[in-house]
Amino acid sequence: MENSERIVVLTTPSKHDGVRQHVERAVETHGKHQDLIMKQLPHMEVAVDCLKDGTGDILGMSAFDWDKYDTEGLTIIGLLSRKEPTWVLVADDKPEYLPSQSILVCDSELLHRQMLRLRYDLTIYTSEDVVEHLGLTEQYNLIDEDEKWPWFEELRKEDKIQGFIVPRSIHAGYRFKSRRHTLGLQRNDVNQNRERFIPPPLHGFTLLVGRKGFPSGTISAMLDPSALLAYRLEKTIMESLDPVLHHRVGVHVEQRKISTILKEATQLGDESTKESLLDPDMKALKAGPRVEMMIETLNPSGSITAATERVVLPENSHIGMVNLLREFLNLVTMMSTDHEELKRSIPGLPPEFSQASSRMMDYDEF
Repeated sequence: MENSERIVVLTTPSKHDGVRQHVERAVETHGKHQDLIMKQLPHMEVAVDCLKDGTGDILGMSAFDWDKYDTEGLTIIGLLSRKEPTWVLVADDKPEYLPSQSILVCDSELLHRQMLRLRYDLTIYTSEDVVEHLGLTEQYNLIDEDEKWPWFEELRKEDKIQGFIVPRSIHAGYRFKSRRHTLGLQRNDVNQNRERFIPPPLHGFTLLVGRKGFPSGTISAMLDPSALLAYRLEKTIMESLDPVLHHRVGVHVEQRKISTILKEATQLGDESTKESLLDPDMKALKAGPRVEMMIETLNPSGSITAATERVVLPENSHIGMVNLLREFLNLVTMMSTDHEELKRSIPGLPPEFSQASSRMMDYDEF
């Protein structure tokens, strides 16, 4: 390490997205074998300017920061291993056991709909709507942004609300002592007791950004190629969707071991997944990891879901993503379109199939 070149890693104060802590742990771990030093700057805009000016070599930021700030002349060197992207419910009990008409606070339109899918009898408000409902608007307007969720936690303790739904990083950043209940992908739920919560896209990523030409090989030990692949695929999916869907769609991409996927498929009795991965002799068609991609959207009441999934080899991930999108958009279009009466019946199908029917999902509600 004595002969290695010092690399200055820039960070900003925690914004409760997990990036600051993630970068700090990475520098602490890899700094034992490489000359790394972390320098904190007051704001992301300042940090971006300092990186461009050569004050530092690398800057850690979230996927949302990359799109928010002027990153011209910069490039994504790579990503740290992805943090858990699923959201959590902060409440005294699991969502299945909350009393009917419990009041929850949720600012994500997607999570709002997913929670109604699980419990249609819950009352779910946005932050602004619930303070108006409780007559606390004036008090709420005096609170700094950093004190928002601790304030809601106090309301929960006073039983004015029964819980709130936030990204996992917010719960961890404030160190709430109250219980959290993961709204996850439910991969190991053999009994299928809870609905699956595909998370909003691009959460949990920590990007390491540098000036163009930075030799990524100098920090290769810090980087996770599978996280970079997942980020690129999720970002491309979002760029391909109509903006009207952006806040109402769950997207998750992850590279996983084929043995893990097969074990879960066996537990859940998912024969279609097993058949797509195994030959007639029950051996893997090709060894190595797979890229799992899933996407879903729901109507406002959470009563109807449109979802598609794919599992592909890493080298086929781009074409797999294209096919996933095509299937999803075709499905959404079909479900949100009125069907006229067919002029002739189709042999083998019931008469109802040829009758006129209204759309399953009202696209205008999106």
